[in-house]
Amino acid sequence: MSKLLKLLKLLIPVLIIVAGLLYFFVFTGVLKIDSTRPYGATVEIDGIAIGPAPVSQRVRTGTYRIKVYKEGFETWDGEAKVSGSMSSVSVELRFLLRSKPDGATVIMDGGHVGETNMPVDLTPGPHTFEFKKDGYRDLRLDVFAPSNVSDPLPVVTLTAIKETPSSTSAAWAVETSPSEGYGTIQVTSTPDAQVSLDGYWKGETPLTIVDVRVGSYVITLSREGYRDLRKTVYVKKGETTRFAGELKPESGDQ
Repeated sequence: MSKLLKLLKLLIPVLIIVAGLLYFFVFTGVLKIDSTRPYGATVEIDGIAIGPAPVSQRVRTGTYRIKVYKEGFETWDGEAKVSGSMSSVSVELRFLLRSKPDGATVIMDGGHVGETNMPVDLTPGPHTFEFKKDGYRDLRLDVFAPSNVSDPLPVVTLTAIKETPSSTSAAWAVETSPSEGYGTIQVTSTPDAQVSLDGYWKGETPLTIVDVRVGSYVITLSREGYRDLRKTVYVKKGETTRFAGELKPESGDQ
């Protein structure tokens, strides 16, 4: 009898360990969620924010509601089934084309795509957008979409026009504020980097940004492995403002 008790005392811890391992490997799994576009999108699992993508979370087997979102991009909402080992979900969020006011007709690369505010899928490379709305000045936006996007497209602000009758009862469009104007910004960097203007991604250097409203702006240059570089510039009417930046490696001297 004493030998049996001793044997049980030895077996019980082993059985507990085996049961724990079985539960760990059979009844749980790793749920990995990544966002290939944009970087840093927030991940929710069953309504609980886990953190910025990519995330890995060990969960019990079952089906989970996944939401991936970031300001300026269309939210992805779907399900993931975890049945053991590892389950991976990789999403790519679509850009949101936004304007103030909304309801503007959008022409992308020469073709009509819809009205703001709307999601759009951009392939890496240059793209041209035209925004048209009755009662507002047409606006053109040139962007370069890199493969490693982290910032949204800028919100386009349309300038209202007003009709002023002439002596012949005809009408013509004039700018609401005659003092307003537009200029151009040219950005270069060493090495090439992503460009954001007042927090909105514009493209990759070398870059020319046209139809920029007169005023001051903060240009941010960023590249993986390098420290961000920020510079405040002022755009003058009808002139080109140039900025050339040199990024320093994160491991370099301060």
